Amino acid sequence: MWNGFKVIDSDAHHHEPQQLWARYLEPEYQDRVPKVIGMRRNFFVYAPDDKLSSVLELGGNIPAHHDKWMADKYGEAYDKWWSPDIRLKDMDRYGWDIQVILSTNANRIMETAIKNPEVGAAMARAYHNWCHEYAGADAARLKFTATLPAGDTSAMVVEARRAVQKLGAVSARNPLLPDGKWLHEPEYDALWQLASDLDFPISVHGESRHVRAAPFRALRGDEGPFSALDHVIGFPMDNMVTMAHFIFTGILERFPKLRLGILESNVGWANFWLPRMDDHSHGRRLILGAGLPMKPSEYVKRQCVISADPDEPGLNTVIDFMGDDNLVWNTDYPHPDAPDPDKVLPWFSAQPISDDSKRKILWDNAVRLYGSRLLERTP
Repeated sequence: MWNGFKVIDSDAHHHEPQQLWARYLEPEYQDRVPKVIGMRRNFFVYAPDDKLSSVLELGGNIPAHHDKWMADKYGEAYDKWWSPDIRLKDMDRYGWDIQVILSTNANRIMETAIKNPEVGAAMARAYHNWCHEYAGADAARLKFTATLPAGDTSAMVVEARRAVQKLGAVSARNPLLPDGKWLHEPEYDALWQLASDLDFPISVHGESRHVRAAPFRALRGDEGPFSALDHVIGFPMDNMVTMAHFIFTGILERFPKLRLGILESNVGWANFWLPRMDDHSHGRRLILGAGLPMKPSEYVKRQCVISADPDEPGLNTVIDFMGDDNLVWNTDYPHPDAPDPDKVLPWFSAQPISDDSKRKILWDNAVRLYGSRLLERTP
C-alpha cells in the first residue's frame, strides 16, 4: 500500500541463485548442462561447452563499476542476492503489495530447449520448482511467471499446465520458437487453448527474436553503443511486432479469451502503433488484415494490457488516446537498468493523470490481466 493505493508490480524479475541447476535439476540431467562457474553482471557465466545454446554467457569482462553500482542501488538485497525475505522487506519498504516475477538467468531454458528439447524441459521443471519454493515465503505476495521450453510443443504444454495448476504460476512467457517456426502455426494452438481454459495470460517480454534489433545483435558486447541500441530498439520493436503477429494472423480472433501482457517496452508507442495497424487493416491503406472482423485496436482493447514505466513521459496522452483500462505498472526490479526502487512510486504519483487512472494502473488492471490466481494465497 502506498499513499492509499494498493500496488501490483506487473513485471519484476528474479536473480536466480548460482546453484539453481546444481540444486534443482534432476540428477540424470546434471551432466548434460555446462557448469555455472561464476557471474557476470547479474548473469550466469558457464564453462565453455556446446551442450546449450551458443548465445550463453561464456565469460567476458565485468565492468569495474558494476558491483559498487548495484550495491549502492539495492543495498542489502544485493548482498543477499534477493532472497525471498529480503525481497519482501523491500516490498514493504517501497509500498509494493504484490510482485509478478519473471526469469532472468532462467531465460536460458528457452534457448536450450531449441537445441535440446529434453534438457530444456528438465531445466524448466527445475526452475519452476525453485520458483514455487521461493514464492512459498509469502504466496499471497510473491507470484511467478512460467518460462516455457518450446523445442517440444507437447512437453511445453505439459509443463505450462503443471506450473500453473500445481505450482501457482500466474502467467507464462511467450515462448521463444525454433528458427522457421511461427506463433500462428497450428501446433501452438494447444498453448493458446490451455491459457484460455486455465485463465492465465501470455507475457510478451521480447522473446520472438524475429526482429529484435537484428542489425545490432551481432555487434553488441558487454556494454556500449550497440548493446544500448539492441536494448532501446529491441524491446519495444519486438513487443510491437509480436502483438501485431497475434492480431494479424488471427490468433486473438480464434482465441477470444486469450490475454496478452505486453511488458517492459514502455507504452508511448501505442499512440502510433494502434492507428497504424488499423489503417493497414481497415483504413485507406487496406493491404493487410483481410478477414479480420475487428480493427487491430479493438483486439488490443479486448485482450492486451501494456505496462507503463513509472516516469514515462506522455502517459497522459496515451490515456487520452486509448483510455486507462489496458495499462499496468511495473518496476523491472531488481535489474541493473531498472529505476531506483525508492523512486518508482513517487515518479508515478507525479504523473498528470487522475487518481482513478492511477488506481486502475496500479491494481485493477493487473488483477484483470493475471486473473483470480493473482489474489490467491496458495497455488
